[in-house]
Amino acid sequence: MIEYRVLNLITSVISIILFISLLFFPEPIFMLFEIYGNESAYFISRRAAMLFLGFAVIFYFSRNAKNTDTRQSILLGLTLSMFGLAILGVFEFMRGFAGVGIFLAVGTELFLAVSYGSIWLSSRKQIA
Repeated sequence: MIEYRVLNLITSVISIILFISLLFFPEPIFMLFEIYGNESAYFISRRAAMLFLGFAVIFYFSRNAKNTDTRQSILLGLTLSMFGLAILGVFEFMRGFAGVGIFLAVGTELFLAVSYGSIWLSSRKQIA
C-alpha cells in the first residue's frame, strides 16, 4: 500500500497540473473529453482551477500529518469525492456527453479513491 505522504505528493502534483491547465490551457482537456469549449465552459474551467490550487495546497501541507481525526476526514472526503467523480465520468460517457478520453480521468480517480480509501480503512483502526 502506498504511503499517505507519497500519495499526497502525487495528488498535489496532479492538482497543480490541473490548476495550470484549467486556468491557462483548458482546450486540451476539452479535446480529451470531447466537449465543446465555449464561454460557459471557460468560466467553469477557471473556477475549477482555483479549487485545484486549494486542493494542491491542502494535499502538500498535510502530507506529514499524523494519524488523527483531521487526517481521517481528509482521507474519507477524498475517497468519496474521487469515487463520485469516477461514477459521474462513466455516467457522462454513457449518456454521450463525454468522449472516451474521460476514462483517463476515471482511471486516475479510481486509483486515488482506492488508495485513499485503503489508508482510511487501515488507519481508522489505529485511532479507535
